[in-house]
Amino acid sequence: MRLTLLDIRGLRPKSEELLRGLPEELRKKALRYRKEDDQLRSIGSSFLLLKASKGQEIHYSPEGKPFVDGEFYFSISHSGDYVVLAECDSPVGVDVERVADIGINDGLKDIALTEREKLFVKDSLLRFYVVWTRKESLIKCEGHGFISEPNQIETLDDENFDAPVKYEGKFYRIESFMLDGHVISCAVIDCPANHV
Repeated sequence: MRLTLLDIRGLRPKSEELLRGLPEELRKKALRYRKEDDQLRSIGSSFLLLKASKGQEIHYSPEGKPFVDGEFYFSISHSGDYVVLAECDSPVGVDVERVADIGINDGLKDIALTEREKLFVKDSLLRFYVVWTRKESLIKCEGHGFISEPNQIETLDDENFDAPVKYEGKFYRIESFMLDGHVISCAVIDCPANHV
């Protein structure tokens, strides 16, 4: 698996040039956004995906997940100042969220977290974002939206976050880390031999 991060702040001086260099469909997609930062995130996402595909045709699953026939699976996420692209030879999911003071109340915890996750998060905003990005990356790796309520999806493997997570009958490895006020989590299907 490979992660590529792009800081959109570096795109601002070249945004018009980068926009002109995109295929028409991707250029139109970026221009649908009214806010400059949203346009930059769209331009950055397109740029990373085109670069990673190495000129090969990009296909999309019915859920909109990009891939190159028989070679690579991709997942893209963006938030705040970053666009993140994950690429792997098996399904992959990535999520990035800028940590913002959203105020964690019991209602939000009840909707978003399992009982075990509530104990882990307590009142920590950072821990909430870690758990949330783990859920999002897992769902993206699986290739569909939330088919269960978020509070029914357990993403904590153990206290050290180093054991696989079981979801929909498969095991996943999920890694999470911080970067410049953002939490990033990436999920990949774990090797079945590890669970015999």
